[in-house]
Amino acid sequence: MSNILLVGYGMSGVSVFNFLQSKGNNVLVYDDYKNEEIPNKVNTIDWNDIDYVVKSPSIHIMHHNIHPIIKGAIENNKEIYSTFDIFKLYNPNAKIIGITGTNGKSTTTSLVYSIMKKAGLSVQMGGNIGIPYNDLESSEYYVFEMSSYEISSSKMLDFFIGALLNIEPDHLEWHGSFENYIASKQTLLNNSKFKVISYEDKYTIDKYNDNTLTVSIGNNNQASYYIKEKLLMCNNDIILDLSNVKHLIGSHNYQNIMFAYAICKSLNIDDNIITNTINNFEPLPHRMNIVRKRNNILFVNDSKGTNPGSSARALDTFMGYKIFWLVGGRSKKVDPLPYISKYLDSIQKVYLFGESVNEFSRTFKGIKDYITFKTMEDALKKAYSDASNETGTSVVLLSPMCASFDQFQSFEHRGNVFVELVKSL
Repeated sequence: MSNILLVGYGMSGVSVFNFLQSKGNNVLVYDDYKNEEIPNKVNTIDWNDIDYVVKSPSIHIMHHNIHPIIKGAIENNKEIYSTFDIFKLYNPNAKIIGITGTNGKSTTTSLVYSIMKKAGLSVQMGGNIGIPYNDLESSEYYVFEMSSYEISSSKMLDFFIGALLNIEPDHLEWHGSFENYIASKQTLLNNSKFKVISYEDKYTIDKYNDNTLTVSIGNNNQASYYIKEKLLMCNNDIILDLSNVKHLIGSHNYQNIMFAYAICKSLNIDDNIITNTINNFEPLPHRMNIVRKRNNILFVNDSKGTNPGSSARALDTFMGYKIFWLVGGRSKKVDPLPYISKYLDSIQKVYLFGESVNEFSRTFKGIKDYITFKTMEDALKKAYSDASNETGTSVVLLSPMCASFDQFQSFEHRGNVFVELVKSL
């Protein structure tokens, strides 16, 4: 039996607590929030009584903002493990497909898992997509969405296939710099037997050659798989007509599809199974879902658009329409203009709400018409009113470029509230 200190008692923390307790360990819990319902909660630590520490993914470990309990563990020479490390300790031979990237990793993870299930493989899906590692059943393969937090925190990274979709500035407050964030993402590839990367990722393309497949959303036939006029190609052979894939729209989803195809071909899955699953795949919630069409107005829920790069993909998908854009929340402190400048003509007006109102007012001043609101509900009502006065098809788009934690519990909560508000219009 080990005496273990768990730092952080969110979803992942609860999972690893229950798992380690079930293995006969004594697990103490430190959490920053005053919640007396937390089992075995401690407020002070006697390091002589602790064998090792397990941290939840979001607990800070970088020098500029290290959590004081993590700092104390280091000073007392205690090993610090991630929740992923605990999974690996108890599943040392697991074949793991690790998928990371700034945008698109949840869709790609879910798509790979769906294809593998259709192919009859023994596979479980989890990680950052919402199912903690240690809640999963025993399986031959595991498809994990890996966050930069978890990658940076883990000592036992070991992937059968590692995929890095893209890198754009995000989570800089946690990592301390863009360079640290890039290094975190690339660490997954450094610990992967086989790799899949994007030909368009300038931070990665020249670093990896051995056992590496490349995908390109441009007509670049030097890549292992590439797009030519909405056709997924390999060596000038047509694999799939992407214009027939009705539920995964936009070039960003073409990239997700290519990554999923490359991963599943590496597992020798039949082409028909891969392409049929892609054609019938339903997109995950809060990712450019059309909630409703009322008269000539489309209402689109892209609450998962939590950074400028992600929102740029949404704007690109609806370029040519008149876009009434809802933006706001807790800012990622990334200048959006380099990402969205080419879409400004399609944006009719920007509706700012929440904690980031002042910051984005400065961003859009003199560049685009904007209005400020306290709540998303008020912003939506005004956007709907303005769009109703337009001829032709308009899009009221929630793609907020921000985290949700100023006014909502999560991006899912924000998206669900948006959906209900749209339905009530």
